[in-house]
Amino acid sequence: MNSKSVKIVGGMLGVAVAISLSACGSSPSADADGAEALPVVNKGDLTVCISKNAYEPLYWNDSGDWQGFDLDSIRAIADELDLKVELNVSAFDGLLPALLSGRCDVLRSGLYLNEERAEKTDAVPYLTTGPALIVEDGNPLNLTSAEDLSGVRVAVQGASANEQILRSLSEELEAAGKPGIELSVYPELPETVAALQNGRVDATIETDVAAVQAAKTLGEGFEVADTIFPAETNFGMFLPKNSELTPTMIEAAKKLTDDGTFASFAEKYGLSPDRIVTPELVTKP
Repeated sequence: MNSKSVKIVGGMLGVAVAISLSACGSSPSADADGAEALPVVNKGDLTVCISKNAYEPLYWNDSGDWQGFDLDSIRAIADELDLKVELNVSAFDGLLPALLSGRCDVLRSGLYLNEERAEKTDAVPYLTTGPALIVEDGNPLNLTSAEDLSGVRVAVQGASANEQILRSLSEELEAAGKPGIELSVYPELPETVAALQNGRVDATIETDVAAVQAAKTLGEGFEVADTIFPAETNFGMFLPKNSELTPTMIEAAKKLTDDGTFASFAEKYGLSPDRIVTPELVTKP
């Protein structure tokens, strides 16, 4: 099946025409009639919410050419459904509101799967990850464990799972009679990295894949401390709660997992195929 083109959109999308899935039990990679019956926001398109805060290797924007593991994966899913991919690009903190207000069919943008998001959406894991810190070269504060973050100035992206992780850890440190973490919250990843680069904080936290890329972008003088937090969190693909599209998306994703398509994408972008998660609907992480 040929790859479909990708269109970039902004603003409000048209109201979805909710057409029930065929009851004949056909494969999600069915013919055009099957695609016509899918309950998508825009007929013929799989509209994907994605953050403008792009980072390799999950996804990035190279002069309008969007690419990366997430983009290849969602395009492959769309191909299985005989749909084209349409991107709805927004700020990070606008992703869930855009999904929940019906501006896209699915959200796939390097978001952690956590309990709060699983309660509000149909959440489907696809890749295991964990937080990491970007610090000055040589790790001058010797940050090797969560306890070492007591009193440390850390920049974090607002409305992220990492912010909640640090706030919970800070409360635990304070309950143990130690100084909490001095958090500086910014809207986007580039601002957290700039805060570190300008010496306003001692470290910034991001997913391990984003941290590696950010450290490379900063060049000499910075490194990644990736032993502080365990890699036990999943990236999630999110659909509206009880979406009629969810079973079809999961079926397509399972097929692409089982036949090695997603593993080949992982290898292409330097990710470990062993971290790919079998897609299933998660109600509580």
